Amino acid sequence: MFTPRFPLRATLAATATIALLCLAGCGSDPAPAASSSADTSAAPSSTAPSTEPSATTTATPVPSEAPASAEPTPEPTPKLDWGGPLAPGAFGAIVAKGNVRSLVKQGWMTRDTAREENCEGRHWKWAEQVGDGVDVTYDPKGDIVSFGMREPVLETAEGVTVGDSLMVLQDVYGARPQSTNDYGQTTWVVKDGNSWIGFLLSGNTRDAKIEFIEVSVGRQPGLLRDGC
Repeated sequence: MFTPRFPLRATLAATATIALLCLAGCGSDPAPAASSSADTSAAPSSTAPSTEPSATTTATPVPSEAPASAEPTPEPTPKLDWGGPLAPGAFGAIVAKGNVRSLVKQGWMTRDTAREENCEGRHWKWAEQVGDGVDVTYDPKGDIVSFGMREPVLETAEGVTVGDSLMVLQDVYGARPQSTNDYGQTTWVVKDGNSWIGFLLSGNTRDAKIEFIEVSVGRQPGLLRDGC
């Protein structure tokens, strides 16, 4: 069968034209431009998180200094020197005789105004430098009767003091008879010439403790204390 050449050529030319147009259209599409206002917050950060501790630290408070007007701490009151050990008739170098006013002049004793509020007459006590634990008895004229000690403020030359036992007394002074005071308490007395030292005990057994010591001159200590 015979086919005319013209129509075939026209068909081929048309097909070639369409193909060229398709290629031209596909190759000429411009690449999409990058947006200048791209959202950067959506993209992950390229900086790795820091593992170092924060540079911001809390300052340690510095204690405030004491105000300049604060009162200084007072120095402790010095203790007076007794001048020797506890002995019959004496607290160290201070002998239990004479008038109490002479010891006031020497600074060893002072007026006991607190006692005078409750008891008639004038009264005296050991000075504050001596501390608690010692006392003095005297007659209405102020003449000293005895010194007393209820705390281990002083000890004898042999080391005996308040708190030691009857066994210690017997070992130091030897065996001697026990007696009692007006309250029926056990006492133990040592005499040296006209001077005395007496010990009030918690009982009459060898382990009984010394509770009070009294020294006197010219008379045996009574080893008891009343109110006024």
